[in-house]
Amino acid sequence: MSCIFGFLRRDGASIAPLTMETMRRHMAEWGPDGGDVLLDGPAAMGQMRLFSTPEATYEKMPLIDAAEGFIFTAAGRVDNRQELIADCGLRIAEYEKCGIPDGEVILQAYRKWGEDCPKRIYGDWSFAVWHPRERRLFLARDHYGNTSLYYYADRHVFAFASDRKALLALDLVPKEMDELYLAQVLVSWPAYHGERTIHTPVKRLPPAHCLTVSHERLDVRRYWRLEETPELRLPRRNDYVEAFRDLFDEAVRCRLRVANGGNTQGNGAGQIAVTLSGGLDSGSVTATAAHFLRNEGRRLTAFTSVPLSDTSAYVKKNFGDEFPFARSTAQFAGNVDHLPITAAAITPIQAIRRMLRIHGEPAHAAGNFFWMLELEETARACGCRALLTGQVGNGGISWTGDVFSQPLALQLRHYGWRKWTKESAKRIASPVLLKAYRRARMPKDYSWCQSSAIHPDFARRLNLLEQRLNDPAEHPRSPQEKRFQILQPGCSFVGALHAQMGAAHGLEIRDPTADARVLAFTLSVPDYIFMDPTTGLDRWLIREAMKGRLPDEVRLNRERGRQAGDLVPRLRACADEVETALDELAVGPAAAYLNVPYMREVWAMVRTDDTPEAFRKSVTILTRGIMAGLWVNGFYNVT
Repeated sequence: MSCIFGFLRRDGASIAPLTMETMRRHMAEWGPDGGDVLLDGPAAMGQMRLFSTPEATYEKMPLIDAAEGFIFTAAGRVDNRQELIADCGLRIAEYEKCGIPDGEVILQAYRKWGEDCPKRIYGDWSFAVWHPRERRLFLARDHYGNTSLYYYADRHVFAFASDRKALLALDLVPKEMDELYLAQVLVSWPAYHGERTIHTPVKRLPPAHCLTVSHERLDVRRYWRLEETPELRLPRRNDYVEAFRDLFDEAVRCRLRVANGGNTQGNGAGQIAVTLSGGLDSGSVTATAAHFLRNEGRRLTAFTSVPLSDTSAYVKKNFGDEFPFARSTAQFAGNVDHLPITAAAITPIQAIRRMLRIHGEPAHAAGNFFWMLELEETARACGCRALLTGQVGNGGISWTGDVFSQPLALQLRHYGWRKWTKESAKRIASPVLLKAYRRARMPKDYSWCQSSAIHPDFARRLNLLEQRLNDPAEHPRSPQEKRFQILQPGCSFVGALHAQMGAAHGLEIRDPTADARVLAFTLSVPDYIFMDPTTGLDRWLIREAMKGRLPDEVRLNRERGRQAGDLVPRLRACADEVETALDELAVGPAAAYLNVPYMREVWAMVRTDDTPEAFRKSVTILTRGIMAGLWVNGFYNVT
């Protein structure tokens, strides 16, 4: 995806050209197809370009609007472009014939609706507008897309960029760590979603938000609330299936516009790829994309991560090799070229170090990065410029359904009397009672060591346990609250991570399961629809919608795949790298934040035990802790 960046002197002074050149240099990987900067006294904007759609080759921003005099820049993909073109009173045929880029469509929407336009634009996008007469800057981003946008503000300046590296490079940002953010990552407490970043002075503009800044004020507001989606009542269960299929088809179809990345299929169209697991989410994306591409005589390239060794000792009832199910999906579609990703050339520790350079912060899923990096590098080497995924399904298209929304007989059959009574009590108990119940179950000498590498002194200094117990989002009671805990509407930062990782590989990451229209529909479906009331089969909506598209062995499968199921043997194969990383943590400032002696105990177990517990701790304690510790050392310039 292309990117945007800009700088505003709130005190009215002119901007030095070196400022924008510094930002542009640190955004270089976002712009393999060039970029431009426009300076206008106290304000400046830039765009770096990746041609990911056919129309993008005609885009050249920033620009000055001749009629209104404002400066405009944008980046992204608009998925309802024909609708917007028509609503703006423009000729669709003329726009499509001339190859008008999506940035121009966003500009036309802003001309017509002003600051109310963001809620009308679907896709993955961001834009900025500087009004010199009013000395006002407006910044906005998409509803729930794979977009990143960061900003820094003080009394004198305001700076924004799709990548925080461009902000940190200016040497204006005070060096301050958000210690609570670091702790939340370490203990897998998702309260770090939202505007905060691990660099305290740098903020994210979260999904569904816009921002206005002037000399006197900085206002951030949310323009779309998924949580306020009303329930939809339709006459028949199959009516929901048909309505969902129509929306999902469009969410996939509109993401198939792709520029020629150097690998065409004889019709001038660029190659498009997809990440394919053995499950329903990416399987549904793959099957639906293949359906549309088949009609154009095109093929789809699918990549599946495969283990290098047997995973059965580590993954319990899950399956650690997703390739057989993924192969069934690819073969059933017919026009899918299916390629395994072994990631044999990169170790988990090498991947962690590379991801720290890309993201600039520690992350929850550090144990998955080796195959993710290899997959995206392979996709780009194949000439792809767009990569489809299905990352947001769990809270949306493939929501399991809540057993308590079903008839009492099914509830009792599922839980049994004793567990049903316990679960019922949780749902009617007040938050105060729930908190007291959870506290009573914890030992007096509670330690995080079963699930985290956090140093106990660091956790106590932050009063971390008490803070987490007081977080109401940690105690969801209704199905909707559970889904919001997964989706994090209005605050999820997952899309930003995908955007940054894609930029590092010259790819635009596109996720139909994150389409705002699809999410709103799935949240409007009554919960009881997601489960078959007769058989108790969960995820009924997506299973039913994919009849005839997915093979039944995948569509009706109840087992779950486990990513990076061979992480333990991979870590053993790079034992020297693990030891080196732990040594770095032990002698650096990371030792005050990480329980390095305990991490060494876990590492000793991982080296010898072929058990699910060894796998679990390799994920939650070892790799996540190593990534966090390496980041801390880097923050303090210790290597």
